[in-house]
This record gives sequence, C-alpha cells and structure tokens, in this order.
Amino acid sequence: MKLLIIFVLFLVVLALIAVRYRKQIQTGIYVWRMFRKMRQMNKPQERQIEKNERNSDIPLVRCVGCGNWVEQSNVLKMGNKISYCSAACIEKSVKKV
Repeated sequence: MKLLIIFVLFLVVLALIAVRYRKQIQTGIYVWRMFRKMRQMNKPQERQIEKNERNSDIPLVRCVGCGNWVEQSNVLKMGNKISYCSAACIEKSVKKV
C-alpha cells in the first residue's frame, strides 16, 4: 500500500512539473524532431555521393596541353581527337608552337 501511495505522489509531482514547464518540453521535443529530420535528410545524400564515387562511369579525356584528365563534359574540343581542359591551356599550347 505504501508503494502505491509513493507511486501516485510521484505521478502527481511529475504532472505538476510537466504543466509548469510544458513550453520548454515542447521546444525540446521540436528541436529533437528537427535534428532527427536533418539526420535523415543527410543520409540519402551521403549514400548517393558514395555510390557516385564507387561507380564513376563518367568518361574522362586527357588534355593535350597539360596532360590532366578532365570529364568529357568539361572539355574544349578542337577537332575529333584534340581536347583541352581550359582556354589557358590552349593559349600555352599555341605559344609553344
């Protein structure tokens, strides 16, 4: 019987504290949910980046001027086989000749 009275008193005190600090409790719950959503939003992006790094099917082309490898979409082409990484690299190649 004593245990039941102590338990009821504990619940009453807990309820009074919850009523008194309800706005702070609500704010804490809101912040916790926000962080949980942020963590969930970041996970798919990390997986996508890891996937792209593992399965990089992006074709690379070697720059004729400096020898660097560049993505095919970022290359400046001169004819069929001649590719440069930038306009500065084209200028350096022209000055050498």
